[in-house]
Amino acid sequence: MNSAWTRAVVVVLSLFVLTIFVGQVFFAGGDKISTETAYRYDYDKEIPFDGVFMRDETPVTASYYGVLGYECSDGSKVGKSTVVARSYKSEADVAYRRDIEALQKELEVLGNAEKLIGTDNSQLEAISAQINESHSAMINSILEGDFAAAEEKRNSLLEAMCKREITLSSKETGGYSARKQALNTEIGRLTALLSGEVRDVTANGAGYFVSELDGYESEIGFSDVDKMTAEKIAEIVANPKKSAGVPNAVGKLIADYRWRVAAVIDMENLFGVYEGSEVTLRVGSGSQLLKASVVSMKPCGDGKAVYVFECDKLTASVASSRCAKMKVLVDSYGGLRVPRKALRYNDKDERGVYIVRSSTISFRKVDVVYWGDDYVICSQKNEDGFLMLYDEIVTEGKELFDGKVIE
Repeated sequence: MNSAWTRAVVVVLSLFVLTIFVGQVFFAGGDKISTETAYRYDYDKEIPFDGVFMRDETPVTASYYGVLGYECSDGSKVGKSTVVARSYKSEADVAYRRDIEALQKELEVLGNAEKLIGTDNSQLEAISAQINESHSAMINSILEGDFAAAEEKRNSLLEAMCKREITLSSKETGGYSARKQALNTEIGRLTALLSGEVRDVTANGAGYFVSELDGYESEIGFSDVDKMTAEKIAEIVANPKKSAGVPNAVGKLIADYRWRVAAVIDMENLFGVYEGSEVTLRVGSGSQLLKASVVSMKPCGDGKAVYVFECDKLTASVASSRCAKMKVLVDSYGGLRVPRKALRYNDKDERGVYIVRSSTISFRKVDVVYWGDDYVICSQKNEDGFLMLYDEIVTEGKELFDGKVIE
């Protein structure tokens, strides 16, 4: 009997303890919340497409021996008889020559910096601005894939930094004499390693130079809009480079800085875009935006059309390619980024979010301008009662109401 009574008491006590434990787990954290800071966010809505470039191009030919080392980056503007390449006896000679030119450029940079020896620091502010400008320009060139331009900006950055060092040092500084002597020694060593005669290869006309041919130079011209059918575009995208078939070709010249690009795009995605419309293009994943106009739009079935865009800004990535992954910018949105799960409505049926400020919950209205999958973008309004930049948005919490104090 006592044993049965004991077992009953144990069971009751166990159930009581379990009930308390479950209740603590279930109700714990009722006032605990999660927050996320409201930051500025910009989003570009873009339509991707495969584009085929249309340009008037002429092959550059020359009789040469050995190995070519190019003197002009793709997309560089050249005149008739401009040296676009040099022929060397071997690949090693090309590498030696590149190293020599880089060292000579560094010598020039150091020499320009040394001109400031003995001057005061009145130019320091301007030099600092030049450093920042050169650094930003170099990064942008790298992001655009224009490494020749990035190299130029790197040299400008190096020169500005050397000038700053000279300006901040004492007037009795010896400059960079030791470094210059080492550079000259290395230039002499590399020059002695060159194994043969170097010959110049010049352009046979004026235009924008590209070092490679793709075989479409005589097939796709700037004005060949009617040739750009959906089938032709698909064919070129599938095979963007074929045998050039031009003897002694060393590159080609693009006649004009204006270029066109043809693509097959769903018309619904470009609703409201017709011939004569102005659009914004992006090449690849680059940050640079290019303004263009629609010169042709021809429906080709299945709700699609062949669009031809024209732009007057020739970049290295455009000049050196026949095809490219591109995007049309159709809308841009900017404002405060808010998680969708944070959106709520108050008793006035106003859409907004709860924020935490000084341990107090407050409701803030939002004006949604873009709906994403798991976030929204809200316009940034400097008005009382609206969400502000850097507000702490409540993303998770229970029993939220305006004026609630949390511990």
